[in-house]
Parts: sequence; C-alpha cells; structure tokens
Amino acid sequence: MASNFPFAKMVGAMYRRAVKEGVPFKLVSPRHTSTIGYWKYMKRYAVPVHCAAALVIGRRAMGFRERVTEELRQLVSQIKQNLTRKDNPDRPGEGKGMTRGVRACLRQLEERLSGEQEAYNSVWSNLKLLALSVR
Repeated sequence: MASNFPFAKMVGAMYRRAVKEGVPFKLVSPRHTSTIGYWKYMKRYAVPVHCAAALVIGRRAMGFRERVTEELRQLVSQIKQNLTRKDNPDRPGEGKGMTRGVRACLRQLEERLSGEQEAYNSVWSNLKLLALSVR
C-alpha cells in the first residue's frame, strides 16, 4: 500500500503535465510486457529487453493486441527438442537436460498453444517461466 502511493502521485503528475502541454495520455497495463518483448521483439529488432517491453507498451496504447505467432510456436517446440536428452534421459547431467519444472511448463504450453484461444495471459506467464528457466 505504501509503494502504491508514490506511483499514484507520479501518474497524477504525468497526467496533469500532459493535459497542460496538450499531449494525449493513456494508462496501459504493464502486465507481461517484458515477456512479450523478450519473445517477440528483442531478436527481431536487436534491442535490449527493456526497449522491447517499451515497444509492447506503445503497441498496447495504440490498441494492438499481442497474439502468439507461428514463429513463437516453432521456437517453443525447438526449445523442447534441444532440452530433450537422447543419450540417457534417466540420468540428468549438470546443467543439461530438462528439469521437472521446465517439463511441466512445456506441457502446459503445448496444451494452451494447440487450442484456439482468445486470452493469452496464461500463455505469456508460462512463457515467462520458460524464459527464466532456459537462460
């Protein structure tokens, strides 16, 4: 509650300044912007993840919706193939192979990406977990 107070003061100050200068102002939810920027725009535009997240925020302000592309689906399947060990899957190597958490995350992603969905918030949260575990 205490950390929300400075944010509200900052948003109010920015809103007043935008009205004073005649600049349009729109609040956008920052939910999953870093994840979307990491998976969709970071490599495409060769920018850091924070710049890609700013791009996602700008696209949201313009009214665009971020959808899961075919490229992203192929990338998830490629990550799964790279993490699957062929020599001896019963013995995990040091830093190699697939952990139980990553395996569960990939299983959930496959279920959600295979069906036609309109709300992809759950997909982006799973992609966030996958990105953090693969790094």
